[in-house]
Amino acid sequence: MSAEALAILVGGGPAPGINAVIAAATIEARNRGLTVLGCHDGYQWLMKKDTSHVEELEIASLSRIHFEAARCSGPRARTRRARPRRSQNVADSLQDLGAAYLLTIGGDDTASGAAAVARVLGGKLAVAHVPKTIDNDLPLPPGVPTFASRRRSTWARTSCATS
Repeated sequence: MSAEALAILVGGGPAPGINAVIAAATIEARNRGLTVLGCHDGYQWLMKKDTSHVEELEIASLSRIHFEAARCSGPRARTRRARPRRSQNVADSLQDLGAAYLLTIGGDDTASGAAAVARVLGGKLAVAHVPKTIDNDLPLPPGVPTFASRRRSTWARTSCATS
């Protein structure tokens, strides 16, 4: 394993685009000489300091990822600011894996968990988050279309068409 690794973690269930994000991040990181680690089942195993559910991702193994279920998805993230021991366990797991970078894909809980882990590590972990939510639980600038606004406009068009 190289001195630096990128860990990729998905919180919550499957959603369109997850595999494309995983593939793009893996390709870019590998081309820059990083090891890429896919953390199965969100934070679940890392909170238990169990790194046996982490798989090294290679460009070649991702060539057909768009035809598969999300590679690193799993149960909803459960690392919260109110549970510092769990954040410490995730931080310890990521350090054991040599992760200098963490890419999380998920909603507010996943992002909050990543921020808590980054705080525990005091600047030793760079974190990027890709929002994956239909719950509108991430603050967005006004006017940004969301799932709910699209659902309302679709409903309005459907209702008008059937009236």
